[in-house]
Amino acid sequence: MPLRDLLGARPDPEFELSLPRGWERHDASPDAQALIERRLSRQLMRVGSVEAMQAFGVLRTMLRQSMGEMRKQNVVGYFAPSGADLSTPFPVPASIIATVRSAPSSEEMDGYIKRLIIDEGAAPLDRNRALLRTERESIRRDGDADVVLSSTLYVTPVPGTRRRRALELLAGYGRPVDIPRDDEQIQFVHSFFDLMIASLRWKNMPE
Repeated sequence: MPLRDLLGARPDPEFELSLPRGWERHDASPDAQALIERRLSRQLMRVGSVEAMQAFGVLRTMLRQSMGEMRKQNVVGYFAPSGADLSTPFPVPASIIATVRSAPSSEEMDGYIKRLIIDEGAAPLDRNRALLRTERESIRRDGDADVVLSSTLYVTPVPGTRRRRALELLAGYGRPVDIPRDDEQIQFVHSFFDLMIASLRWKNMPE
């Protein structure tokens, strides 16, 4: 049982995103991982190309690593294009991981937010000052090829926690190094993430 529950703390309000067809919310359990792998395999096998199979290999590796880490952390949701009604594969292997960050005081959380702004150039998403956004990229060797691992971090305070808790949504994907950030499909992916996160809604708000 989480420590907050043991101490009788008020539970955080729930949140939801408007998910497009084919995207689903999961927990980080092994059963959810196996379900996502099976569905993604079927979807990419329908394409049948070498690129699709390579994409599945990258995604499966990322998924297994992410799920393992999520089971160790305070993950409250995992979003992926894993639905059986996904008509076409997403342009790149992608997912969104939702976690909750806690701080002993609002001042420490404010310091963390300030570092994101100063050190990483975080800025409000679509003029929504309560929702910050910053991008990160790194290169990882995957077999015989290098893969760009791109992630966009979105941070917003959890209502009713006096700025001591923040919801973090990490949208990530992998792409070949020869596909630039300004590629049309990659720009679509980032716009897609922004639109999905902008739909964030809180439920069971504290009175």
